[in-house]
Formats: sequence, C-alpha cells, structure tokens
Amino acid sequence: MIQPVDFHTLEGQPSSEKLRFMLYKLLPGLLWLQGYTTHTLKRDVVSGLAIGVMLIPQSMGYAVLAGLPPEFGLYASIFPPLLYALLGTSNKISIGPVALDAILILSGLSVLATPGSDHYLQLAIELTLLVGLIQFLFGLLRFGFIVNFLSYPVVVGYTSAAAIVIIGSQLQNLTGVHVDSANVLDLCYQLLMNIGHWHGITVAIAIASLLFIFFCKRRTPRVPSALILLVGTMLLSGLFHAGQAGVEVINSVPRGFPALQFPDLDFNKLGELLPVAFTVALMGFVGTMSICKSQESPKDKRSVQPNQELVALGLANALGAMFRSFPVSASFSRSAAMREAGALTQVSALVSSGLIAITVIFLTPLFTDYPLPKAVLSAIIIMSVLGLFKYKEMKALFQQDRKEFLILLVTFVITLMLGVQQGLLVGVAVSLMLVIYNSTTPHMAELGKLDGEDLYRNINRFESISVRKDLLIFRFDAPLYFANKDFFKTRLYSLIKKRPEGALKAVILDAQSVSSIDSTSLIMLESVIENLKEQGIEFYLVSLIGPVRDTLTQSVGLHEYVLDEHMFPQITDAVLYIDQGISSRAAIAKQSNTAKKQRFKG
Repeated sequence: MIQPVDFHTLEGQPSSEKLRFMLYKLLPGLLWLQGYTTHTLKRDVVSGLAIGVMLIPQSMGYAVLAGLPPEFGLYASIFPPLLYALLGTSNKISIGPVALDAILILSGLSVLATPGSDHYLQLAIELTLLVGLIQFLFGLLRFGFIVNFLSYPVVVGYTSAAAIVIIGSQLQNLTGVHVDSANVLDLCYQLLMNIGHWHGITVAIAIASLLFIFFCKRRTPRVPSALILLVGTMLLSGLFHAGQAGVEVINSVPRGFPALQFPDLDFNKLGELLPVAFTVALMGFVGTMSICKSQESPKDKRSVQPNQELVALGLANALGAMFRSFPVSASFSRSAAMREAGALTQVSALVSSGLIAITVIFLTPLFTDYPLPKAVLSAIIIMSVLGLFKYKEMKALFQQDRKEFLILLVTFVITLMLGVQQGLLVGVAVSLMLVIYNSTTPHMAELGKLDGEDLYRNINRFESISVRKDLLIFRFDAPLYFANKDFFKTRLYSLIKKRPEGALKAVILDAQSVSSIDSTSLIMLESVIENLKEQGIEFYLVSLIGPVRDTLTQSVGLHEYVLDEHMFPQITDAVLYIDQGISSRAAIAKQSNTAKKQRFKG
C-alpha cells in the first residue's frame, strides 16, 4: 500500500531529502538500488538472461493456453514486469504469464466468445484492465488480508485439478483431433473414441517434444530445453514444410510493439466479465503472495507488503491492457529459477523484458518461414505445469487431517467436473463453512488435578488424574460470542448433570483460551450464574486475559459479581479460595488496563 508521507518525521531535513522520501514511498522498488554494486548488477544480468530464455516459450505457450495469439504472451512478459519492478516490494519473484491465470481466462471467456476471435481478444484486453483495476482498488482499500480466505487445502486441490485441466486442454493439439467435450474426463473419452483419426506426424512431434524436455530436465536441468526445442522444431518445420503435411502451426507473429491504446470497456458486458475478473485478480494475488511468503527469510532487509503488492500487480496489469497483454502474476517455477540463477533485485526482470523485447522486434518475422508446430507449444505447457499437481501434499494432508483433506477433495473434484472457477468458489465456500462450524462448536474439556502436581489438565488425556465431585473445572478453547454461546451453555449443563445431585459446590472456567467475549455471551453468562446460584453453586473465572477482564469488569450485569472474589489468576488460587477462603492473589486477576486509563485521564 502506498502510505501517506509523514512530513513531521522530516522536519528540519532539506527539500532533496523530502523528495527522496516521497519517491521511495511512491516507487518502493527503487529501495533495492540503495547500495547497488557491480557485483549485484552482474548477478541480475545473468539471472535476467536465464529467465528471459525460459520465459519466451512459456509466455507464448500460456497465451495459446488462454485462447490468445502467442504475441499476447510476449507483450505480457515485457510491459507489466517493468512497472512491477518499480512498484513491487519483493525482489524474489518473477512476474509474467502464468498457467493458472491462462486457464481461468479461457474457461471464463470461452462462454462469451469463440477463443481466437476478434471479440474474444477484445474481451481478454478488457478483462486484463478490470483485473488491474480490481487489484489496484483492493490495494488502496488495504484488502491485502483477502489472501487469508484461500486455505491451504483449497489451493492444493485447486492447483492440482487445474494442472489436469491444463494438460487435458492441450491433448487436442497433441493429437491433431478436435472434439466437443463437457470436461477434461469427457475430453479424454472422446479422444480415445477417435483414436483412429489422430494425426500421426502431430503425435510423433508431440511425443518427441515431451521426451526431449523430460530427459533434459532429468540430465541437464540448467539447459534451456524449452527454448532449444522451440528453435529446433521451427527449423525442422520450415525445412520439411510441416504445415503442408497437415500439422497445425503458428506461422505469424506481429513484429514490434502494439500501439499504446486504452481499452474501451463495454459496460453492457461488464456484469459478465466481473466474476471472471474477480477470480483472476484473487488467484493472481494469492499465487504471488504464496511465493513471496514461502521465500521470506529473517535475514531479509525488507518484508513484503501485501497491500502494496496489490497496487503493484494492479497497475502492472492495467499497463499490460494498454499493450494487448493478458493478466500476469508471479510464477512458482520462474521465481525458483530466478533465485537459483542468483538474482538479487528486480533489475533481473528488466533484463528479461529487454531480451524478450529484442525477440519481438527482430526475430518474430522468422515464424513466416519457420512456423512453430502447436504440438510443441502444448508439450512445453504440459511439462511446465506438471509441478502444479501436488501429490505429496495431498498424501500428507490425508494423513494429518481428514476434514481438511475433504475440502481438498471437494475442490479437486468440482474443478475437474465443473470448471476452475466453480471449483475455486466451492472450495472457498466449504472452507468458510468448516471455519464457521469449528467456531460454533469449539473444543471444550473438563480438567482434573494431576496426581502429585499443582497442574490441571484434560481428564481424557491423562490416567493419573483426580476429579473432585464438588468441583467442576473446565476449559473453553475459543472466543465466546453469539454463535457459540448456546454450545457453551449446553456443554456446561451436560457436564453439571454428570455430577451426583447436590454434590457440586463450584464451577471454575479456565478462560486462558478465551480471547474475547461479546455482549450476547455476557447476557448468557449472567443467566448461567443466576441459574447456578439458585442451585447453591458458585461460578468462578480464572486465567482471564486483559481484554476479557476489561469486558467483564465493565459489564453492567457482571461487574459486581466478578470483582467480589469470583475472578482469580490461576485454577489453584480459585481452589484455595473455595477450600480455605484465602484469596492472596485475587488483586492480580482484577488488574485493569492502566495505560488505557491514563490516556482517558490525559
């Protein structure tokens, strides 16, 4: 987030210092240039060239995956990264076309127009602008916290299913057969039923391309196998006239850059584009922040700022829309390669963009004489997205938490059967439902005294533990609020009913895990206390944190009760008072927020 400049911190400083301060606030990417050395430049140039070589075939492939001409991917690799380098707060991510964004674009726009048509291209440009505006607006509103609404199971289930969907979407290019299908499973079935119509030369090119990349990654992972494959197959395609043999090829990529043009938004179709735009904007941001957070280190000089990342991505995408780009975000594979290549700042991205710009200006005319088989691009896409299928993570989650694995499974299946947008939305919905369920039915345990110790623990977890019939001690492990107050009351009464009639004299709530109490729960507590009083049972609260103590002591209905020897710092203090009437440390439990009082007095 671009923070307002506090000039009070710069009083007495020269105007140049104030100007520099403002510049760093507006363009935080410039902070990485402080102390920039020749050594840093060398590492950035080397890594930039390596990422540029990797990005050329990937960007073209992801553009085709999105149903767009390959040049859209090249443009997306030139202009948005330049602006992100100035506005972003991370020096460890590579911004550009991403497979997950591409499949979202295809699934969202293909229902509105035919992929590849002029109308489809216009919608893609409008979508890119909308994605940018949404991200920028969310950044200004400090909505960086929305990244927390996508849980780990949803992300793993979604990306794993999306990997299969992406691979499935390329099967038609690999076989040379085009069929109508409802989903990726139906597509595989239809292709198998039409196996006799597969184009032999196309299949041979596809298999050879897949094997080439596979073995290169295994034997020589640092070699740019995708670029070598792209150049090599273009040469062979031109020499042997693959297009005339029935192989589908890309034989035209415009030379130079498109003219700067602000997209004309069709407000009549804005409602149709917004759901896709929100999905792409959210997933792009979540992916970017996931990579940023996974690479954070205590040694980092600067931490990533989520709100500023939204601003940077938003403006980068908005600029891309003016140059016929499609939405960009951070790439897992390229960011890892960028780190391995030794990049230290986003100057590396400037070098990559420069290399791709040279390609667009000088090398694109070669596609006319040396066309690129689409099967080759599809092979590059497939090998690039294999890492998105998270088998190890799925297996680990199955062993650790079956409930969360169920969320993963639901997201995975819905994404495969209904589509990537639907799968993502259902996954988020199921996650939120589970959060609400866990919040309304939190863990609640009866406690007993460990033999020979002054410790009270869950009676179901220890064998040598004592429970007194006249005391009920329990712990509630959640904030107490309107949605779980009935659960609290029901569970408490069920524990009370297990005691012999007339034996129970006191109930002690260990509230160390209760982070807050709302007004609805205060009313419930008043009711419970009155009910217990009528039965001759006293209710005590122990281990209250400060904010909860303040809430209780400021409550009209409970103020006098809790201050009248019903609030203690530890369970042992409450038990001592119940047994012997001694309350030597009760004052500690009644401690209020002195700092807050002083502010009010001042």
